[in-house]
Amino acid sequence: MRRLYICRCSGWFVMVLTFVLGVVLIGCGPKTTTGDGGDGGDVNDGAIDGGAADVELLQDGDLVDAEAADAEVCAQSSVSATLEVKPVDIIVFIDNSGSMSAEIEEVEVQITSNFSSILDAADPPIDYRVIMLSRFGSYGGNDICVAEPLGGISDADSDGHCDTIPSEPVNTSKFFHHSASISSHNGLCRVIEQMTTSDEYNLQPTGYAEVLREDAFKFFLVVTDDGVNCGDYSDSDSVDGGWEAAYAFDTDLLTLFPEHFGESTENRNYTFWSIVSLAPYEPTVDDPYGEPHPPDTNLAPVTAQECTPSAADPGTGYQALSIMTGGYRYPTCGLEYTKIFELMAEGVILGAAVACEYLIPEPPEGETLDLDTVQIRYSSDGEEVDVFNPSPSLEECAQDEYEFYIEGDYIKLCPNSCELVQADENAQVDVLFGCELNVVID
Repeated sequence: MRRLYICRCSGWFVMVLTFVLGVVLIGCGPKTTTGDGGDGGDVNDGAIDGGAADVELLQDGDLVDAEAADAEVCAQSSVSATLEVKPVDIIVFIDNSGSMSAEIEEVEVQITSNFSSILDAADPPIDYRVIMLSRFGSYGGNDICVAEPLGGISDADSDGHCDTIPSEPVNTSKFFHHSASISSHNGLCRVIEQMTTSDEYNLQPTGYAEVLREDAFKFFLVVTDDGVNCGDYSDSDSVDGGWEAAYAFDTDLLTLFPEHFGESTENRNYTFWSIVSLAPYEPTVDDPYGEPHPPDTNLAPVTAQECTPSAADPGTGYQALSIMTGGYRYPTCGLEYTKIFELMAEGVILGAAVACEYLIPEPPEGETLDLDTVQIRYSSDGEEVDVFNPSPSLEECAQDEYEFYIEGDYIKLCPNSCELVQADENAQVDVLFGCELNVVID
């Protein structure tokens, strides 16, 4: 739950938004009154001109004393300031080929007892949906059945698997099974074509696009022990081929469905995560499958090396998509996916809560907000990094400066500012409003 705190200050109205811990609002300008028809004093550069009352002022982040005639420190008040929380749609597509039964068994457990549990415990609550793009059935037949609490099929023994396999999937308000067979190499093609094609049970007759929400941020997760080779997408099990396949798929996705995935590479509305047969990142003797690969070409570039045992292809096309869109990667071979599912759940929560859009708060009672004076101060681990200035619009955001813009009731970071802040786990954003005084004359 986000908590809101007000402290006494004057001249500036400071809204402090911390991405993980919530929102803090520091307000407000002085409420000035006179009994003799005077003008109550002026606010200039953190000082109030007037008579002899002591006031606390905020200058450079510190409270200081000042004198002002008949001035009163503004009373504490409750002001609503909310970081915009976006819904999230998570599209999971899984290879149904003959070598995948053990991987699917592990995914069933992770997605029901781990992944969804973390999301359901998020505070504030996350509005999420999981769309399962894979053939419905028993994992023993290389198919997948998602049980309660995410899916609608019973799991009385709480082992993460459906007790019995019914005649068709049972969807819920958070889970939509779009049953379609995915073979070893055609995952990316099926993602595109099934957007507008009915599933095997006609639960989404016009395609799984009908259960996606245009305002939702999208997460993809692929689970396969193979690579990409279908239609215009072929990674050739090579690094260069992987990047070629990734760029081709990304171009098609943005061109065909911009309302869901973004209109350009500058404003992609998705991230792509991969559980594929790549070699581990930072393995140890005690942990041979290491940590999830970060989306960093310097630390963990696309690799054609495979994990062991049971790898088919390294999935370089999927790897490149993950790096391109800020997603993580993890090896299939260990058949223990807790790390990547927990990390992805945290990513979903962060992706929803840190949308780089901030609802403009109502000013304290007796104040008005002068939006022409807005600035944003970005700090990391308590140290100021930069101050963002306003841009007239998203289209006019500078490429070589960090800016923001105001649209309707929201303050929105420009794409490069958003990328900078979201990449910093210690980020703090101070949204500063210059307040005009509403002077009360007796």
